[in-house]
Amino acid sequence: MSGTTIAVAACIASLAAYAVAWCLAVGSTLLARRAGRRRPPTETDGIGVSILKPLCGSDEELEQNLLSFFRLEHEPLQLVFGAADPFDPAIALVRRLARRFPDRDVAIVLGADAGIPNPKIAVMESLLPHARHDVILLSDSNVRLRGDEIARVAPEFADQHVGMVYQPVVAVGERTVPAAIENLHYTEYAAFLTIGVRVLAGQHTVNAKGQWVRRAALADVDGFAQVRDRGADDYELSRLVQAAGWKLAAAQTPVRVVQRDWSWTSLTHRNLRHAGLRWRICPWAYPLELLFNPVPWSLPLLAMGRGDLAALAVAAIVAKMLLELSAARLLRGVPLPLRFLPVIPLKDCYIFGCWFLALFVREANWRGRRYRFGPDGRLEPLEPAVAPATGYRAAA
Repeated sequence: MSGTTIAVAACIASLAAYAVAWCLAVGSTLLARRAGRRRPPTETDGIGVSILKPLCGSDEELEQNLLSFFRLEHEPLQLVFGAADPFDPAIALVRRLARRFPDRDVAIVLGADAGIPNPKIAVMESLLPHARHDVILLSDSNVRLRGDEIARVAPEFADQHVGMVYQPVVAVGERTVPAAIENLHYTEYAAFLTIGVRVLAGQHTVNAKGQWVRRAALADVDGFAQVRDRGADDYELSRLVQAAGWKLAAAQTPVRVVQRDWSWTSLTHRNLRHAGLRWRICPWAYPLELLFNPVPWSLPLLAMGRGDLAALAVAAIVAKMLLELSAARLLRGVPLPLRFLPVIPLKDCYIFGCWFLALFVREANWRGRRYRFGPDGRLEPLEPAVAPATGYRAAA
């Protein structure tokens, strides 16, 4: 088989795989939205929800993100915030917001176990004992919720066998090219392809941005104890819940993260860290990621100097851009600014390069601490953590 034949086959196969995923994701989303409009009230509409919110520093637009949680239209609702450092600036912001909403049930927990390798899980473990309701939402600091978010997700818990519900994740708010790359990539992988793979293969890909868990299910897996040293704690926790006999359910409403002014450095660090974890956790599935990225496979056709091959390559790139734009518009709810249209092929080539580089990455920096990647995505700290100045304590 000639090199030209292989290049043409790779280009067509990749575009076809992407188109199939597009059909499944878009079709499933449209059908779910139509069904949601007809949904009658369920017994879960008044379910109690505790939201665990680990914080670390003043992220971009943190105040607006946190404000969206204080404005949620649901009762009973409890907000549990925490940070490892009692002087973390995010805690001062939470206190100001709590004073603005005196009727909101708020707990603030300071301190974390410095011996736990995963810094987010260390804070989560200090928050968990203060959660009082039957459903717990694990939520990161860059998440921004709609006022009716809980009403959209809670009906999934009507089935008493459902132990965890997860939302597809979309990213919005880009103002720089690296932020646009990250937002498009996040939406593509954590929403569009996540939905397509679930519909096609029944494979659940859980992300902590919108991860809801029943308290009983969390108790059955001993809380967060088994994911203390895991880099992909969200995915591993979902596997534990499922192995304990509980069902996983995918919510139809995407959860939004806001990412505006990323740099090339932060973009590269994050993508290499996540890709490095993915291939260690699931090495058999990692090569399949290349199948859903037709743009890099089209570039060799452009370089061959033949008009028919160049036309095929351009058609594949344009088709891929149109598919991604339409899916992103549907899921994000906002269009991509026109100035970022060239970012789509740039993003695909960039992610393609990161895929290969991640095979050789052995270490990563996360929240100011160096880690080595261990087997199955375990985190091995290369330097000791600074112990917090206070133990666990809660202030309502």
